[in-house]
Amino acid sequence: MRPFRQGRRTQGGGGRNRRDQLIADHLNCVRWGIHSFIHVNENVCGLEYDDLYQEGCIALWRAAETFDEQQGAQFHSYAISVIHNHLLDYCRKVQSRTAAVVPLEDVETVRSIAPAWDGDSSLFVEQVLEYGKRTYSGVAKLGVEALELKIAGYSGTDIAKLYGVQPNHVGAWISRAAQKLKKDMFLVENSGTNP
Repeated sequence: MRPFRQGRRTQGGGGRNRRDQLIADHLNCVRWGIHSFIHVNENVCGLEYDDLYQEGCIALWRAAETFDEQQGAQFHSYAISVIHNHLLDYCRKVQSRTAAVVPLEDVETVRSIAPAWDGDSSLFVEQVLEYGKRTYSGVAKLGVEALELKIAGYSGTDIAKLYGVQPNHVGAWISRAAQKLKKDMFLVENSGTNP
């Protein structure tokens, strides 16, 4: 875990009362941060709303503890930034702890490519993506890579930032890759072999 910024701390009871008041006045920042920045997933241990709210409260406490009024920023802005960063770090930690679970909507996207497949979904997804990376080039290959990143939990905007393009390009890449994969999986299905 990254060390948090050490701000100016006020000693004595007055500092504690000020910190407690900042926390009480800005608890809505935690709710807002969760709803604005995080996808709550009740099916993943650690990404339920209550767990995220608890982590957000820890971040709010850190923000109140390290806030320095002399820097000229308002506490609300500072708290949102600290909460956002803490929740992202927490979600990355949860994601790294969990097994490679493919989100249902992404499995359905890949399953639509070969609807007759009745084997292990995660193995099938892995095989299809590997086939696409080996076989395709250009936009279709970028689409396969983008689909792999989406399955790993990245948003279209995150993927676009990684590649330095507009988010709508990522959607077009995925669409092109899905078209090619559907066509190729149809041919594979009719030939009776695996990808």
